[in-house]
Amino acid sequence: MCAIHGILDKRPLDIVKMIEAAHHRGPDGNGKWNDDDITLGHNLLSITDIVSNSNQPWFHNNLVLVYNGEIYNYKELGKEFDLKTNNDTEVLIKGIEKYGVDFLYKIDGMFAFACYNKKTKDLIIARDSNGSKPFYYTNFNNTFAFSSEIKSLLSLGVPRKVNLEAFSHYYNSGLVAGYLTMFKQINKLIPGEIKIINLKTKSENKFNINNKHIEHLKFNSKFSRDNILSLIPEKLNEAVKMTQMGRREIGLFLSGGMDSSSILYELKSLGIKSNCFSTSFLNESNVYNEDSILAKKLAELYESNFKDVVTTSDSWIDNFEKAIYCLEEPRQGKSYSSYFQTNKFLSDNGITVTLTGDGGDELLAGYKHHRRPNWKNKFTSLRGNHKELKNSQLQLTVEQQVDYLNSWIPKGGLQGDELNDFLYIESLHTLSEDFLIRNDKLGMNFSMETRFPMMCNVFRDFIRSIPGKEKLKSKFTEISVANKPLLREAYVNKLPDFIINKSKSGWRSPTDDWIIGDSKKPASNDNPVRHYLRSLIEDNKEAQELFEINMKDVDERYLNNYDWTGINKKGGPGIGVLSQKQLFIVATYCVWAKQYNMII
Repeated sequence: MCAIHGILDKRPLDIVKMIEAAHHRGPDGNGKWNDDDITLGHNLLSITDIVSNSNQPWFHNNLVLVYNGEIYNYKELGKEFDLKTNNDTEVLIKGIEKYGVDFLYKIDGMFAFACYNKKTKDLIIARDSNGSKPFYYTNFNNTFAFSSEIKSLLSLGVPRKVNLEAFSHYYNSGLVAGYLTMFKQINKLIPGEIKIINLKTKSENKFNINNKHIEHLKFNSKFSRDNILSLIPEKLNEAVKMTQMGRREIGLFLSGGMDSSSILYELKSLGIKSNCFSTSFLNESNVYNEDSILAKKLAELYESNFKDVVTTSDSWIDNFEKAIYCLEEPRQGKSYSSYFQTNKFLSDNGITVTLTGDGGDELLAGYKHHRRPNWKNKFTSLRGNHKELKNSQLQLTVEQQVDYLNSWIPKGGLQGDELNDFLYIESLHTLSEDFLIRNDKLGMNFSMETRFPMMCNVFRDFIRSIPGKEKLKSKFTEISVANKPLLREAYVNKLPDFIINKSKSGWRSPTDDWIIGDSKKPASNDNPVRHYLRSLIEDNKEAQELFEINMKDVDERYLNNYDWTGINKKGGPGIGVLSQKQLFIVATYCVWAKQYNMII
């Protein structure tokens, strides 16, 4: 896991600035190279091989490569090459030399890379099919530059101007997916995107790995539901085994939910004694700590090492702005501060590689809205109780959000299956640009690599091939445990009942209690989290103007902890509860805009 950088010009001094800005992504070393047409740079975090065998840029005949990621099946792919190292970088460059971009369809792993042919002047840039690794680029001053970090592009002098088109998506969805970023002159490769740029002719060809069609699994006498249930653990076991590659200490984010618990089961079945980590909240009720309690119980049952990271309201405040700075773009979320603290704890405890259960919900129908999969419904839900903006440039309709989504989603992964198509799109939208990138950036801030076993091709493509109707069938009578029924049924005789029969809770920080409370116990007006979030907005007049709010709005809408009659006057939750998404969209933006010195 590393950082890559490039400028389509001879700029050795500028590439040094880019490397320095991304030092946290690769503390084991750095390197640079240039000719008259291109300059490449790299930060190294050595995982699979020793540092002396891992330095980049990597050279092979006419090719020069800078690469960030892991190829889990590199040993298998490398059998046809004469290898000098135990390094997936060598496999990648030799595979590209022999097969070109077609080699990328053979890879099971995660990556962002640039490979330059000194002879033909062709530059290949690519991002993996899940979007696990970031890839940003700019055409600032008519010069194309790219990097794993937005900070590195900013070091070149790219203007810190808010992209108002991206802002409109952020305001309504809480994140920016697709090719846009919140920086006006910075875009990103979408998941699976490949570009071949010829530096001599300036021509460009585009491909997408996700346009390769999936071979559908047919439910016939050979593949009954029982067959599928037996294959799910088999495929996950294979994926978990693949993600154990390398020579660094591995830790598992164990939530107490089905996804990470099934990964722990497979680690146990492989004879691996795991290092497990969870997060709890001091002095909070079991509503917030149930996940941590069950995670500890499961880890002890499997004789794993377990450590709990305790978050307080004070530590949440201390880490809030640090987390946003790492993320580089604002994202609506109440728990990034806790994620930041947990990642730091793992790093302090000697962990360099982490595993998470991310992707299980987007593959196996883990959310309530998957029962009625419709993007208009999802976008409507994401904007929740937001007030409409008077500025028509910023106030997107749901139809406009859907149009933007359709403008960039690779169509080749669509199957004509309503649920599977929704899950596929969701994995390239919310999963990629929120959950996967969150893990990458918060982990890499502490020089830790994050791996996602459930997004390995061997598991992911098998699950995607199962008809959507099968993913919603459930033998569980309780609707609260009917999510991901295939995974629950597959592990019903493997995982203990306290995991199988656990309702989906959705891990989150107790910010609702700190800020609002409930009808029996409203939050104290002296709560430090309330004061802190209020001050963030109060100190940013430009943001107040952009979001069309004043501090009276903030108090009466976002921080209203006394009106429990609700807007429908029927005893439902008050406006304060209903406005929490928008509160965090505004507060996170205020921090980000100040940290990055943004102008509108």
